[in-house]
Parts: sequence; C-alpha cells; structure tokens
Amino acid sequence: MQPALSLVTLDVTVPGTSSATGRRTLLAALGEGSRLFVMAVDKRNDSITFRVDVMARNVGDVVGALAFALRRATIGRVRAQAVTAVTQAPARQH
Repeated sequence: MQPALSLVTLDVTVPGTSSATGRRTLLAALGEGSRLFVMAVDKRNDSITFRVDVMARNVGDVVGALAFALRRATIGRVRAQAVTAVTQAPARQH
C-alpha cells in the first residue's frame, strides 16, 4: 500500500526580486514537480513571494525541506489537502 499524499499549498517569501533565481532555489528544495506562482515582488524590501503547490506525504516534509535549503525564507499560509488515489476501471472492448 502506498503512503497517502497531500497537496501542500504554501506561500514562501525569499530574498531578491528575480523570479528566476527564486524559482531555481525552490525547485531545488522541493523537486521539479512543484508548481510555483509569483504572488508579489517587493522591491522596497528586496523580496519575492511565491505560491507553491507540491505533492508530499505531509506538511512537515515540505517545511523541513524549505528550512534546510532556504536560510532566509519566510513561510506564510500553509494548507494541505489529502489526495486519494483513483483507480480507473479497464476500458470495455466492443
């Protein structure tokens, strides 16, 4: 039996105003399957906020990976939604 997965959605603010740099850093920490969306660029405070969607076993795995890889990130709102596997019935042949 496979472990249950969650779709973890969180806001992460990282230093800098380059979305390319922030995106590379987040993808390195969370994996290429993560979806990243730029939510805000704050030039005054030299930061950029991303909304991140990633599949994980739990929120702790995601926060732990971010804490390990990003020393100066701020984690904002975090949500997790359980994902259940859906199996499809085999197609009927006529």
